[in-house]
Amino acid sequence: MSYISSIGDKAYSVDTGENSPQRDISIDGMRYSIDWRQIAPLAADAKEQSSGGRFSLLIGEKSYEVFARPISKPGGKGYSYEIVVAGQRFEVDVEDEREKALTGSIQAVHESGEALVRAPMPGLVLGIPMEPGAKVERGQTVVVLEAMKMENDLASPIEGTVKEVRVSKGQTVNQGDVLVVVSRE
Repeated sequence: MSYISSIGDKAYSVDTGENSPQRDISIDGMRYSIDWRQIAPLAADAKEQSSGGRFSLLIGEKSYEVFARPISKPGGKGYSYEIVVAGQRFEVDVEDEREKALTGSIQAVHESGEALVRAPMPGLVLGIPMEPGAKVERGQTVVVLEAMKMENDLASPIEGTVKEVRVSKGQTVNQGDVLVVVSRE
């Protein structure tokens, strides 16, 4: 599973590999072998699968004790955690890379009153349920794109009219390509 983890203004791409304690992970393309085990869950989460608590982390020949707990941030995307390692406290924001790509794919252009629906990643257009001139609601699917072996419904970010459809069913698209233009009413 790939994530974007941010600490302050610095973002890191993290691929966690398999879901087991001993595994290889990748951080910004650098591979590390780790052993990650929970020592104790958070008290409130003792009965459930916990996303926080005390952990043991082995990276190479070094051992670390890590404390992690989820924190809530108003308006935050993804998940936020307080992490304490070797007495240093960090706030880490974590977003699923696929979800981030999908939410970043829709760009509203306020000055022109149009919204551009872009491909969040390379993929194959599976369907276009709307034709030019069709009225659309905010959140209504305007393109179905297969990417990363999954079907992704790309929605209109605004209410309006489909002004242009720039792709056709079966077409391969690149990340950032404009697929549909929606005009505000």
